[in-house]
Amino acid sequence: MSRLIGVLGLGWALGISAVAEVPVIPRPTKVEEASGVWQIADGATVRIGKFPDAGLILERLTQATGKELKVAKDGEAADIEFALKKRPVEDGPSRYSLQISEKGARLSAGTQEGLFYAAESLGQIVQATPRGKIRSVPAVTIHDSPRFAWRGYMLDESRHFSGETAVKRLLDAMARYKLNRLHWHLTDSSGWRIEIKKYPKLTSIGGRGNETDRSDNAPVQFYTQEQIKRIVAYAEARHITIIPEIDMPGHADAAVLAYPEHDGGGMIQKGNPKKWPNFTFNPAKPETLAFLDDILKEVAALFPNAGMIHFGGDEAHFGWKKWPELPEVQTLMKKENLKDLPAIETWFNRRMATTINGLGIKTAGWDEIAEKGLPKDKTVIFWWRHDKPGVLRKALDDGYPVVLCPRRPLYFDFLQDPSHKTGRTWGGINPLADVYDFPAGLKLSEKDEKQVLGLQACLWTETCLTQARRDFLTWPRLVAVAESAWTAHSRKDFASFEARLKPQIGWLVANGIATWDPFGKAPEVSDQGAAVEYPDKPE
Repeated sequence: MSRLIGVLGLGWALGISAVAEVPVIPRPTKVEEASGVWQIADGATVRIGKFPDAGLILERLTQATGKELKVAKDGEAADIEFALKKRPVEDGPSRYSLQISEKGARLSAGTQEGLFYAAESLGQIVQATPRGKIRSVPAVTIHDSPRFAWRGYMLDESRHFSGETAVKRLLDAMARYKLNRLHWHLTDSSGWRIEIKKYPKLTSIGGRGNETDRSDNAPVQFYTQEQIKRIVAYAEARHITIIPEIDMPGHADAAVLAYPEHDGGGMIQKGNPKKWPNFTFNPAKPETLAFLDDILKEVAALFPNAGMIHFGGDEAHFGWKKWPELPEVQTLMKKENLKDLPAIETWFNRRMATTINGLGIKTAGWDEIAEKGLPKDKTVIFWWRHDKPGVLRKALDDGYPVVLCPRRPLYFDFLQDPSHKTGRTWGGINPLADVYDFPAGLKLSEKDEKQVLGLQACLWTETCLTQARRDFLTWPRLVAVAESAWTAHSRKDFASFEARLKPQIGWLVANGIATWDPFGKAPEVSDQGAAVEYPDKPE
């Protein structure tokens, strides 16, 4: 492998074919040897067709190659040619082929998504060659498709807010590495971040402050529905689906602050009476259920192609203490013959899942919902408790589709290097190598892999006051997730990945992302002494 890495570093710099190791992340499925060199200069022509992605692909390819590209005239031979070709359905939407020869680059796929990914690979390849009036690109042929359909990242914006500009920058970087799901954690106890027209106080009151600043005069931060629509469209143009999360019945303090009539009680952290006395919604009050129904309907309309709403469903036991005192709960227990608090929670989850499914979409939730008896064809389980492998095993055995996002190694609020001091360390840290190796340790069977939709990293932002801190914790570990989710196990190699990752650090920095540099051992970006940021005030 050391010889191949040497070829990667030297071969592409000199314009020599490096068949086993093209400078592409994620590592492609199949690379075929070719001879010759393609010389690309300003004025190179592109034939791309008139489909909706064409303009964006041309824009991103121009940026990646550093060359002024022109659209080829009708009947004129093109240096870069895209072709949509009919492929079997079983190929999936992401499969593509890329052929570079002395005559230029030919990109083909059965879908616009596949062509988009082919262009991203081409951009990385050209970018790896020396700059100059002419860039010499070694000939190579690539046939590529992903291991998993779900290649994702979860961003918590309740605890600390990122804003439209930062989210779009994130989406651009995700698209470069063929990540295709953004799980958007928009509501929690710290703040409500999505405008709901029917209930404006959710944002005017519930959107005030954050995990750090809970004062009555803290700025209000949330996304208007127009901003949501813009971001969703921006993501979809990059073949990224955004999955909204609206937490219930727990993590409800921000909503209850705005509409206290829906309070189901909660817990109080020792020494901090503001955390979290109103942690849950009332799980049995008809008015509360109607309130949540209304919210879910507005959310579904804002994310028409998400295919699901994530409704949390985790840690509701924080509110159980008060539930037995609520008259609506007492009435429900008698009416439905519910014997205990877990039964109430199960009833609530089924009730809200019925609303979500009634909107024509699936219910997604954290792995606590795996035992609630929700319909297997309308439910997606997000396995996060790494210390409970039995929950994953049961969900798979019961036939649920599963997204793998365990705390170890895919929670990015954990430390990523032993030299770092700020962040979680529950039983260890989550270094780059562990992220890259996942999910090998699970030893998934062939049957399991058919039920596992894919992988997802999660960034919880309790300790992320600034965007620089959020970037530092996310990158480059998210690049490792991209390769782990795309590249077949037999093609993964950490030494190869590190060699291809090194130049990507410069790209991330050049594009405004404050990544950690594991090669230069850059100092930790922490929030110690930092002031919380308040970006992008609502329009």
